[in-house]
Amino acid sequence: MKKILVFMLTMMMSFSLTACGGGEEQTDPVETEDSSAEEEEAAEEEETEEPEKKEEEADTGDTDVSSAIEGSSTSETEAVPLGQWAKVADYATEDDAYHTVYVRVTKVTTSEADEAYVQSSIETNNTNSSEYGQINTADIELPDDVELCVLDYEVFVPEEFPAPEYGMVAPEMDFSETNIDGGGIPSADGASTYIGLGTNNTGLMMEPDKTYEPGNTYSFRTLFTMVKGYEDYVFEMMSYPDGTLSDQTSGDNLYYVYFANK
Repeated sequence: MKKILVFMLTMMMSFSLTACGGGEEQTDPVETEDSSAEEEEAAEEEETEEPEKKEEEADTGDTDVSSAIEGSSTSETEAVPLGQWAKVADYATEDDAYHTVYVRVTKVTTSEADEAYVQSSIETNNTNSSEYGQINTADIELPDDVELCVLDYEVFVPEEFPAPEYGMVAPEMDFSETNIDGGGIPSADGASTYIGLGTNNTGLMMEPDKTYEPGNTYSFRTLFTMVKGYEDYVFEMMSYPDGTLSDQTSGDNLYYVYFANK
């Protein structure tokens, strides 16, 4: 019979309280006329070039959410593919309600695949976070078959998202990892199951004191743990329908959104 291991992993982090002036110059009337004509011509060229530049910038944007998947339609077996936008909702303090935003998972990195990237992400967090957010990997105790991993994701906030002039709350998402087949995450040898593995995610700071405003796409990272080599899991997050007021949130209108890890 398989052992069931209650995964009480706690990421134990160390909090170390570590005059210009000049006279008028006489100008030849002919030269003035030629100069004015050249300036007008240059202005006309600039006007004709500017729209082309803006159009080019619009074409190279990566926030086309026209084909976004409805988050409420996803499941463990039909998760949002890696790199695909999903339509969900986030809470707005401006009107105390949930409004549409778009989320996509862009990269999943395990320590086995790229330990340098995982460690670099943690170091970036420690450089930019407060004393409370410092992470000391030496204090993190993991079973031999479990490793640290990094989830990279993006959030696109539409311009119509309600927000005060000074900026909105960071549109970070709370992810967890869940077994596609249900239950806990099996150990590497299959002899036991980790119950609770995937619920101890920690957000990683990427830059300090950032201001967030509607109409932009923002990148975020999350540190999580997973059994080495295990891939039959999905990322899970909760959401509510657009327009839901904070006092209307309940299990009746709550839904889960699932994202693939590869």
